[in-house]
Amino acid sequence: MQRDKELGITPLAVVTTAGTVNTGAIDPLARIAGIAAKYGAWLHVDGAYGALGAIAAPQKFQGLALADSISLDPHKWLYQPIDCGCLLYREDGAARRAFANSGDYMRTLTDDPIEGYAVFEESIELSRRFRALKLWFSLRYHGFSSLRKSIEKDLAHALRLGDSIRREPEMELLAPIELSAVCFRYVGKKDSSDVELNRLNLDILRRVIERGHVYLSNATLKSRFCLRACIVNHRTTDSDIDSVPKEVLAAAREIM
Repeated sequence: MQRDKELGITPLAVVTTAGTVNTGAIDPLARIAGIAAKYGAWLHVDGAYGALGAIAAPQKFQGLALADSISLDPHKWLYQPIDCGCLLYREDGAARRAFANSGDYMRTLTDDPIEGYAVFEESIELSRRFRALKLWFSLRYHGFSSLRKSIEKDLAHALRLGDSIRREPEMELLAPIELSAVCFRYVGKKDSSDVELNRLNLDILRRVIERGHVYLSNATLKSRFCLRACIVNHRTTDSDIDSVPKEVLAAAREIM
């Protein structure tokens, strides 16, 4: 941005991440917010997966409140239907100004027959379902206290899984556990190259899925293929978590 200013280019925006999809890593939001403010840039936080963790662990998200906009996916960590997403603005007029002259932005004015006041419906989408209603009902029925406890449990389960992996000599963690994502891999008892381990862990992942007891996804970190467990289900139990290393070891045995 400094170089842009010297060239007469106005910095537009800074995009940060509050919980990467792969590992749950959180950017230093407060420090970055200071830089964005220095150059008058819009600060957006991509919190699609992780930012809702602030409900349970606010200390991990220092500076989140400084964002001009935050994206959230309640279908990832508020236990909602899969296409429920949110974009929050610090100041609601910003969205209206940004899209005021856009042909891709729908703005209709209707009269509320019950309350008797005008209602603006604004969206980039046209035909769409009332997905916000399900989220609203969940928040009203369960309350933030209940949701907070569920997220706290998910965070604790991730740490529990991490501890189990650290105690298992045939496995290793590949990233710090920031939120509820745990990245690890099977290493076996012999020295193997990363290429060999990448191939082996891919085979293990396929076998774990075939076995049908737990579901793992994957990620690639510094060219290393890893198994990824992400706990975002309020029904997850300790026994579910404890079965993950056992399933990976069993799959490895079958393959070997």
